[in-house]
Amino acid sequence: MEFNFRTQKYLKNNEAVLIRSEYKICQIDFHNLKAFVNKVDLYKKRNGKTCTVEHHFGKWIPFTKDLIRYGKSIKKGETNDICVGDRESYTYEVKTKYLPKEAQEQICKLYRA
Repeated sequence: MEFNFRTQKYLKNNEAVLIRSEYKICQIDFHNLKAFVNKVDLYKKRNGKTCTVEHHFGKWIPFTKDLIRYGKSIKKGETNDICVGDRESYTYEVKTKYLPKEAQEQICKLYRA
């Protein structure tokens, strides 16, 4: 949920209480080596459910290539070949990029500096 006047009214109607407010990485652009850091608030409504609110004043922070880590993830799928009577399931590995938690904290510190 994005932060605007409707969000404020919604939170007020649901008697929401602020639990946690922190800066997080919301998007990562690995091609241009930039991460979008924004303030994210977590509210608890009167029915016990939580609501996450993103603010509008985030910005793109450049980072170095040495912060990126590589890993493998397993993808699963099914063939939908009509000429074969049965559907076959298959799995394969894909190389993925990610930022470890320490690197994310370092980028968030750059936002506040």
